[in-house]
Amino acid sequence: MLSYLAAALPAEVDAAARLLALQCALRATASGRLYLPAGLLRSVRLDQQSSLWQGLEQTGWLVRLPAGVPGAPCGVTAQLLDAAVLSQAPSRQDRAHAADTALRLASCRALRNLPASDRLTALALVTHLSPGSIHGAIEADRIGRMCAVPPGLLAATLDRLIAARAADWWSYDPRVEDVTWVLGPALAATYAIVPTE
Repeated sequence: MLSYLAAALPAEVDAAARLLALQCALRATASGRLYLPAGLLRSVRLDQQSSLWQGLEQTGWLVRLPAGVPGAPCGVTAQLLDAAVLSQAPSRQDRAHAADTALRLASCRALRNLPASDRLTALALVTHLSPGSIHGAIEADRIGRMCAVPPGLLAATLDRLIAARAADWWSYDPRVEDVTWVLGPALAATYAIVPTE
């Protein structure tokens, strides 16, 4: 799903909006309708940022729908406008499981106070591990596109993940332009339940 969002959303859509778009895409029904409760938005620290919704609306990716019945639980109802998003995962149940896992990982204690770009990068690293492995590799420009991290800032982002113990180490191989990493102890337990992309 992260690769799909990297292609579907314009480069200027920031990491926080991409975290929101990920939850929207994974939680949408077969018709593209979704509801995100206020508590979910608070847990990923996106509840006070209406500009994120506006940005996704301006790109034509979704539209917010009017609030429902007065007194109903707080949250946001929206309609995805990109029909291709619903074909990115095998089933609604798998998408719901992935949404819950992404939510727990992006809001885990080690990442909670990091910028959205760091949380999204950690999520991308985890989803690009082989099953049963804590060691991974990905093209530097690919992870930068997925996470809205400019090439000059990727090293600082990865260093913050090491400081947060989300990664043990990382390296960059200029010959093949790959970033290699080992998942850190703060995310290793969570990784066991995160499905690969």
